[in-house]
Amino acid sequence: MLKEKSPTSSESKAKIFVLDTNVLLHDPQCLHKFEDNTIAIPVEVLEELDGKKSAPGELGFSARKIHRDLRALFDEGLETPPELNGKGSSALSRDLPNGGRLVVVINDYMVTGESENEGLNRLKATLVNMEKMDSRILASVFFLKDVCPDSRVILVTKDANMALKGIALGLEVQDYMNDKVTTAKLGGGCKTIVVEDADYERFLEEQGVDLSPELTSHLYLNEYIYISNGEFSEPARYRGDGQIDALILGSDVGVKIPKGIRIHPLNSEQRMLMDALLDEDIKLVTCSGKAGTGKTLVSIAMALFQTIGEDNLYERVFITRPLVHIGKDTGALPGTLEEKMAPYIAPFFDNLEVLFSNRKVVKQEEPANEDSHINRITSTRKRKKAMAKLAKQPSKQESAEEDNKPRKPFQFLFDYGMVEVEAMTFIRGRSLSNTIFIIDEAQNLTPHEAKTVVSRMAEGSKVILLGDPYQVDSMFLDAWSNGLVHTAQRLKGTEITAHLELATGVRSELADLAADLL
Repeated sequence: MLKEKSPTSSESKAKIFVLDTNVLLHDPQCLHKFEDNTIAIPVEVLEELDGKKSAPGELGFSARKIHRDLRALFDEGLETPPELNGKGSSALSRDLPNGGRLVVVINDYMVTGESENEGLNRLKATLVNMEKMDSRILASVFFLKDVCPDSRVILVTKDANMALKGIALGLEVQDYMNDKVTTAKLGGGCKTIVVEDADYERFLEEQGVDLSPELTSHLYLNEYIYISNGEFSEPARYRGDGQIDALILGSDVGVKIPKGIRIHPLNSEQRMLMDALLDEDIKLVTCSGKAGTGKTLVSIAMALFQTIGEDNLYERVFITRPLVHIGKDTGALPGTLEEKMAPYIAPFFDNLEVLFSNRKVVKQEEPANEDSHINRITSTRKRKKAMAKLAKQPSKQESAEEDNKPRKPFQFLFDYGMVEVEAMTFIRGRSLSNTIFIIDEAQNLTPHEAKTVVSRMAEGSKVILLGDPYQVDSMFLDAWSNGLVHTAQRLKGTEITAHLELATGVRSELADLAADLL
């Protein structure tokens, strides 16, 4: 449902929501989320969607889905829209399953060139180029206001410039709010539960305590909290029915990465994150926080520990991030998929350097001498790649140069297929089992893209969404409508998900200062 402004005298009027192109592309399911109101789509929006249907990735998929859904609605024939009071007779109109109505609008005023509408004339005088799609969509809003005087006509757009134009021309404009969370639901950190001396002592001795409903009724399942008594405080996790459990790891206990370093939690927030990542029953972890709080490092460390450790819970780690540019685009990148993705996943390599910094650099001709279980999980795809490389028969000089190149201490992870780089573009249609999937910078995902990623996880898999909601680089997303916060908000309180916020910077004093003040 679209969230409304404060009630006014016009609240009793029927509402007509005019959807901009970016709203349909942002959420292809939006036609079913306006309850029993009327949705108007200017025909110019269909023209813009047509130009996007061949675009790669989710953009093209969204455009094609909207086209299919609209075609299905109008397959039974045409109706004259009663909403237009006999005007705009060439438009299409259909009832929606949720009780609302859909109208595809053709602006008769633009067809005939004749109009006495003051707003439309002001639009033509202000925006000289009426051939631009934005201008024509605004003209359709004025047309609807003129032919539907008994209705509130509201332009819904995620384009800030389009919204400003509409407001300047006196139109009622709203953002698409269905997938947004409110400011009250975003941030705030961990709650603190104050308990009596006896309950606190029992919590320390038994690693858990049952509390009364009065103390826990405001908590959701798997929420991480602080249990406090006087000046003492301990991180904990709410397991439902008043049960508060201590965390798996103590403050002085670290996790040893096979062939790498031992990583210790630097604060209680990182202990909470490690607790969620090490829990086999948790299938989805969302973690938000400012830059430098250790989200990516801790996530990669725990993923590798469970993949190449003794328990070998997972077969591989997939790592990716949305391909969103900051600043000027550098253009198409040459090379293989791994080479194209390298600039985007450089932060992962930085963290792997830290995790395996205690290993000596080895030459490629030296035997890797890996554990036997590593050989057992070597993927067929990796073997095929190795065979293809042998078939190329490189020259002796090339082989010698390759042999002399120093290997990264973590290169064996890629050689044996335990860590793979995955492009978001190719994730649709896949089914990933026994995999930990880490998506960094998840605040640049749309809610639909986040749903696509999470729904790819098969049995035995875990997905980790990381990001800073206040560093959104995508044009039509913000801190309250991106895929990271949308996923956390919609799935929190379920048995197999956990959601955390990290606020304490650990990278450096300068990084912490920049994250807070710049």
